[in-house]
Amino acid sequence: MRGTFFKWSYSISVARGQGFQTFFLLVFAIIFAGYSSGCASASAGKTATQTTSTQISVVPSTVEFKAVVVGQKNSQTVKITNISQSPIDLQQLRVSGSGFTLSSSPAAVSLAAGSAVNLTVVFSPVNGNASTGSLVISAAELKTPVTVPLSGSGEKAATGLTASPASIDFGIHAVKSSTSQSVTLTNNGNISISLSSISLPSSAFSLSGLSNGVSLAPAQQLQFQVWFRPAAAGSAAQTLTLNSSSLPAPVKIAFSGSASNSVTEPTAPPAHSVILNWEAGPSSVEGYYVYRSEVSGGPYQRITSSLVTSPTYTDTTVQSGGHYFYVVTSAKKNGDESTYSNEVAVNIPSP
Repeated sequence: MRGTFFKWSYSISVARGQGFQTFFLLVFAIIFAGYSSGCASASAGKTATQTTSTQISVVPSTVEFKAVVVGQKNSQTVKITNISQSPIDLQQLRVSGSGFTLSSSPAAVSLAAGSAVNLTVVFSPVNGNASTGSLVISAAELKTPVTVPLSGSGEKAATGLTASPASIDFGIHAVKSSTSQSVTLTNNGNISISLSSISLPSSAFSLSGLSNGVSLAPAQQLQFQVWFRPAAAGSAAQTLTLNSSSLPAPVKIAFSGSASNSVTEPTAPPAHSVILNWEAGPSSVEGYYVYRSEVSGGPYQRITSSLVTSPTYTDTTVQSGGHYFYVVTSAKKNGDESTYSNEVAVNIPSP
């Protein structure tokens, strides 16, 4: 039904659903401006910046490694481009300085006009001190070598794994009920941590979202659920023990809870839902597809697995506090699908 306009109306079925938490990952892009180091090797020939406008371009013009753990390594790529009109034969590519190497050091590289080559500079500190060095690019056409300053610093390995909360009291619940709470693990060290064993002896408590062998990179977080499912009346207490060969001592989280035959668990409230309505298309329309996005303008994901034959649809998969944007398409019997309808926005209450 190409070109058909939909007239929208919607209603929100509001119920006090269970609360939830949303975590935002903030990614900060840090751009370090290039600079020329004052090392003695820089005065032996042209710097990369000085040469950029003549025969070759070197990006970046300086290479800096920050806080690399001793015993580990980090790498950065340097791109050398021939910006002249003639071929350039790079006769020697070498690095100097403690801890600096090239992942592969070709004896010579021939660069045609306009072509480029990528070099991988590796820094593996041997101690926690600062280190400086140079990437030296030599060619007969360059007259004097081009020097790219290198710098880096090392730091000793440090491990740390914290759990929040450090203990959980589930309170009193009915026998054979089921309730859960979340725990967040955070790697606050500077090396990866892999869990070698997870111990939780009590049958009243169980875990989901956590398993042996899971690995956390530095600053990474992992959230998992702890379930309390008492089979009989009485109190229960147990300690979850997390072991890793990288940690000086296991991480322990204490759980407790009670069960009673006289406690009645509250009935879970219904979830929120969105009811969508639109005007029906002509008789040539076989049905409709409903699409949804969390961003205005899409991209949209189809949330109906098959054609909706009537001009109404109830979305029961929304979350409290969510913001959703809907569009609808119509489909003919021959399978042709129309363009998107106008967009309608829906805000879900919280909780």
